[in-house]
Amino acid sequence: MKKKFVSIFMILGIVLLSVSTLGITVDAATYYGNGVYCNKQECWVDWNKASKEIGKIIVNGWVQHGPWAPR
Repeated sequence: MKKKFVSIFMILGIVLLSVSTLGITVDAATYYGNGVYCNKQECWVDWNKASKEIGKIIVNGWVQHGPWAPR
């Protein structure tokens, strides 16, 4: 589960470093999940969607693998 968190945050970090998310107005874009969109010219993150999805991942990981979980 820890590797999954790391990989998700790595992907989001790479997207953040390579894409400017301000002032984008594009009609034809592909949604890749977790708030990531791409078209032929660029990719960007909808941080409103991404923050909700990241929150779900963190809460579910904590609930399923918290300190009370059997080891």
